[in-house]
Amino acid sequence: MIIRSLGLCAALVAAGLPAFAQEASTAAPALNSFFEQGPGKEYALKTVYVGGEVENPGPVELASLPVRELAVKELGFAEGKPQFKGAYFFSGYSLYDILKSKPVKKAGGDFHPEVDLFVVVENDKGEKAVFSWGEIYYARNNFNALIYKSARSITTGRKHDWPLPEESRLVCSDDLYNTRFIANPSKITVRSAPGDYPGEKHADAYTDKFKIVAGGKTETIKDLEKLGEKRAFVYTGYGHGSGYKSVKSGEGFVFKDILAKTAGIAPQDSGSALAVVSAGDAYRAAFSLSEIINRGDNADPLLTERGRDDGGRFTLYCPADFFVDRNVGSVAKVEILKI
Repeated sequence: MIIRSLGLCAALVAAGLPAFAQEASTAAPALNSFFEQGPGKEYALKTVYVGGEVENPGPVELASLPVRELAVKELGFAEGKPQFKGAYFFSGYSLYDILKSKPVKKAGGDFHPEVDLFVVVENDKGEKAVFSWGEIYYARNNFNALIYKSARSITTGRKHDWPLPEESRLVCSDDLYNTRFIANPSKITVRSAPGDYPGEKHADAYTDKFKIVAGGKTETIKDLEKLGEKRAFVYTGYGHGSGYKSVKSGEGFVFKDILAKTAGIAPQDSGSALAVVSAGDAYRAAFSLSEIINRGDNADPLLTERGRDDGGRFTLYCPADFFVDRNVGSVAKVEILKI
């Protein structure tokens, strides 16, 4: 049957008639998305050193890791205004995979959950980008931060090709502004959130207010109504240790609005800062400041108001997380730290 079809195709070509095989060989390749268009560039990458609270600190050979891909719309901030830098399709090595090759070994023994860990990514120029352990390992999207080995312009029909970066960088697809896009990362350090957290875990720690500590100033928050946008939510609770919990719904106030109005914190200042949210029973969770106030996906953390019978008046809810472990009940303090 195949021979007969090939013979027919040859006969059609000889007769000057169109043949499907002939058309298929000369037609432009079909594109499934804009991600596949535009010129590209490759970058030479070798190793990244991983240290801090991990077993066997040392270099990680990047070529031994899986290659992940991201589409990124890069937005900068200059002269008080947003500046669009371009749209790119990156491939490279995720922080998830890099850190997975170096198991955690926490320095302190008083708090076992890994929700208080954070990661500092640095380059030889001293530039830093802070990520929480949670946004890498507890989030729904685990591979949104990577060090790219190739870049391609996402070129649309009405726009010229975007200029390709001169060097490799760390990029994060969930960020609104490129505050964590540092060039040529060479070192990654895993650390536990610093600070004093008195109290006993699971002890009754109800409080009707909480403190925001930032830049040497402390604000006490008792009412959220005038501080942030209110949003409704529904989610399926799933714990890292206890598994399925329940389906819950409620309303919460956008956390970034509260920080902006009380502490004057802006997205463009978030790249190398940490936020630690803690309760009176010694439970705490670390967040990069960027994942709270510099999100481009509208999955903003929310502060909910709940009664005494429900574990505390204020509870932090994290829509972007797969696990509920960073939902801090009975919030007592929010501390912003420059790393």
